[in-house]
Amino acid sequence: MFRKLPPSLFAVALSGVIALGAMTVSAGPARADSRDAARILGGVIALYAIGRAIELSNNGRAPRQAPHVSVTRTHPHAPAPAHPPALVAPARCFVEGQDRNGYFRGYGRRCMQNHTARPRLLPQACLTTVHTQRGPREIYAGRCLANNGWVREAGFRP
Repeated sequence: MFRKLPPSLFAVALSGVIALGAMTVSAGPARADSRDAARILGGVIALYAIGRAIELSNNGRAPRQAPHVSVTRTHPHAPAPAHPPALVAPARCFVEGQDRNGYFRGYGRRCMQNHTARPRLLPQACLTTVHTQRGPREIYAGRCLANNGWVREAGFRP
């Protein structure tokens, strides 16, 4: 019955039962003087302190753990490849801005040809011209590269 009670309530109930039991056990008519009242109060305080210490020690204890069972989980997505992909677009080549046609994001052509491991694999279909304040520039469109197997460099933040 008491196992379902919170530990603090259990400690208070236990101390109350012991205190009531001590008061009702007297053999005959007794007169309570100030010393008896002090002893009873001291006993209740001591029981409360003991109950509180038990409660704190139980709260600090690690919870029981179920026995370790090995579970194999399947993931709906494909696992990451063991080696890094060969088609990586370097973060330093990323450019974005506005031209007369609107906002653009992509990778500079010259930078990509100079700083990728396999520049011959850059798809020509992704090459587009944007008109900046410095004149026309050629960039590889980011979405087009992604659709052709290129990935951003690790840690890339636009």
